[in-house]
Formats: sequence, structure tokens, C-alpha cells
Amino acid sequence: MTIRKAAQEDHPSIYHLVWTAFATARVSDGTEQDFVLELRRRDTYRPDLELVAEENGQLIGHILLTPLPVPGAPEGLRGLMAAPLCVRLEDRNRGLGGQLLHEGGRRAAELGYNALFLVGDPEYYGRYGFRNAVSLGFQNASGVPDPFLLARSLNPDGFQEAGGMLNLH
Repeated sequence: MTIRKAAQEDHPSIYHLVWTAFATARVSDGTEQDFVLELRRRDTYRPDLELVAEENGQLIGHILLTPLPVPGAPEGLRGLMAAPLCVRLEDRNRGLGGQLLHEGGRRAAELGYNALFLVGDPEYYGRYGFRNAVSLGFQNASGVPDPFLLARSLNPDGFQEAGGMLNLH
């Protein structure tokens, strides 16, 4: 299995992968594949931060990291929204989601980003260093219940200061 930057020719396969992966997810609104298209249309889209996991010529996982403005955040906070993250049903429980998060975070840190934010299951994402964003000092403007708004610092010492308004849409 390799993790690599997504290529434009991967886009149709990514759409199908995201659609089928979220069709079997515990939580889904059914629009995640269209959210990927919307994020690519935004002027903040960074193709170098869209990654796929590939095995035997098949895409089996995907993550998209998009720059996220955080109004009112401490100076120097450069955050990314990690959404959506998915792994093909038959390849789940192999740690691929964690590998995609790790590699995405590594590449983001190399580019000067220092925080990842997402909406997700605190039990699952807690394994990868994500913590409740509200308890860290961020304000929730995302319209999701506070327990599901999560943050992870990409700095070794964590968040030195946290704050600002998070709106993950």
C-alpha cells in the first residue's frame, strides 16, 4: 500500500470511493463525495494536500486537507480542515485511516501548517491525537454538537494558545 498525492485523473475514482465508503459509514449525510467537489472548487484548495491510499492499482483510501481560516485565532495559527477521510469498506480496520491522517499531518507541517480540525467520532480520532476543540479554547460555529468538533496540533508541544471561531463547512 502506498500513500501518494492525488492526481487529477484520480478524481472520478475518488468520487466513487468517497460515495461508496460513506454509504457504509456509521455517520453520513450522503453528500460527502459532493463536498470533495465543492472543496476542490474553492480558491483555498491545495492539490498537494489531497492524498490517496493505493494498493494493487486500486484506490482504497482518501483524505483532503483544506486551509481553514480561524477568525480570532492566536497569531501564527495555520489550520487545515481534514475532510473527508475515508477507507474502502473491505480495507477498514487495517489502520489506513490513521496512516492517511499521519501522512497528511506530516506533509501539512512541512508546508508550515500547525493544526488540523475535523468533525468526527471522538473515540476514533482520539487514537490519533485529536481532542475536543471547544475544551481546548476554540469556539464552535460549525453547527455540530461540541463533542464532535475535534482539533490536533501538529507541533510537538501541542497548542501553545488556542482560540478563535471554527466553522467547518
